[in-house]
Amino acid sequence: MIQPFQPRDAESCIRIIHACLASDPSYPAVLRQKLRDTETAQSMIERARLFYIAVYRLDDQVAGVAGLDLNEIRLLYVAPERRRLGIGRSLLEHMKAMVPGTLFCDIFVYASPQAVDFYASCGFIDRGPYVFDISGESLQAIFMTSPIET
Repeated sequence: MIQPFQPRDAESCIRIIHACLASDPSYPAVLRQKLRDTETAQSMIERARLFYIAVYRLDDQVAGVAGLDLNEIRLLYVAPERRRLGIGRSLLEHMKAMVPGTLFCDIFVYASPQAVDFYASCGFIDRGPYVFDISGESLQAIFMTSPIET
């Protein structure tokens, strides 16, 4: 079941994000640690004030989290032990449905190289690499888009 994020979900969301970062070999270890250090329950609560965040509950536990800022997917994580159950796809479809087709013709994401196949299987098109600088460390991403159905 997908529900809007509540502050009580913050700790569960952070555990999922940390577990996903730890298991993503496309990020150098130093960068993974920097990202983990900045991802806190308080940062999740602050993000929820800036853009829409939803959680996927399974067996009354948060199993995934996604965030949308206008037409940009800002986060999409599924607990590693809950992957391949359709949670990520459900969250992604929910985010796509939240984008007003009268304002935007597509939805986009800067995907981790490890997540490119997932987004491609959901209809996203690889638009090329993008590199973010995070505190002097390079974060490799792939810019991907998908049309919004009106």
